[in-house]
Amino acid sequence: MTKVEVVESTLVAPSEETPRRAVWLSNLDLAVPKTHTPLVYYYPHIWQVTFLKCGGVVLGTGIHHVTMDGMGAFHFIQTWTGLARGLALSDACLSPPFHDRTLLLARSPPHPKFDHPVYSPAYLNGAPRPFVTRVYSVSPKLLADLKSRCAPGVSTYGAVTAHLWRCMCVARGLAPGSDTRLRVPANIRHRLRPQLPRQFFGNAIVRDLVTVKVGDVLSQPLGYVADMIRKAVDHVDDAYTRSVIDYLEVESEKGSQAARGQLMPESDLWVVSWLGMPMYDADFGWGAPRFVAPAQMFGSGTAYVTQHGADRDDGIAVLFALEPEYLQCFQDVFYGE
Repeated sequence: MTKVEVVESTLVAPSEETPRRAVWLSNLDLAVPKTHTPLVYYYPHIWQVTFLKCGGVVLGTGIHHVTMDGMGAFHFIQTWTGLARGLALSDACLSPPFHDRTLLLARSPPHPKFDHPVYSPAYLNGAPRPFVTRVYSVSPKLLADLKSRCAPGVSTYGAVTAHLWRCMCVARGLAPGSDTRLRVPANIRHRLRPQLPRQFFGNAIVRDLVTVKVGDVLSQPLGYVADMIRKAVDHVDDAYTRSVIDYLEVESEKGSQAARGQLMPESDLWVVSWLGMPMYDADFGWGAPRFVAPAQMFGSGTAYVTQHGADRDDGIAVLFALEPEYLQCFQDVFYGE
């Protein structure tokens, strides 16, 4: 294991006084894990500022999840790096962040239309388990193979997540007759009526839950599993989102712990997509980063599906947290070995 020596720690203060005002938080802000989301950016061969023997630099960031989701975080990074390159604020931030979160107020009185077990603490009360995070590369060839086994038009997220779910069930040796659940997060900016501004700066993510027998995940065609995922994502519309917000309002008034847990049982999976996000648009003047990834996972069974690099030809990366005893079996199944 490489030893890391901290040579110096410095707090870089803002160059001028920052605004001080209260920001109202929506129920969706309060439903995310109450912690920072650390990211790591790797820039290779930066000869002007060398911190690694290879000539590269690693930049770490930590943004509290309650303040913003991934879209907001990457918008912030885009603006910051643009300013660092010397751009004017109007050029670094072409679309200013939209801070009015009252667009996500609960109705009065709140009246949830649907059940929302995905936010129930009953499904987020798993025991803490040791886990290891690995990065699994999905080459263009492997991605094409996965999509060929699904219906035409299947999304990358749907095909990769269906494959990931199946491999997880095999690696963990789940009983065919037992239930397995997949948590599907969906960006609601374009799903509400009227739509939220694209640069809405807050948490605009709603979850849905897919519950199915392990035997179906293993025995049905991959396209069957991908189609269940598609239906769950498509289910998140204006009515569903308003119902989630109202449900969380009702649960808050009752003093319940809805959405407070993070730890899933071993049967479950939570897959977040960063596909299509400008995560590699982070040029401080050194060029685009070679690799961007979350530096911490929220627990075993959580995964991120992301681009593997700034070039689309780099393929897809799946970052997956899994118990160490299942790693080899998972890798073998994932790559068909």
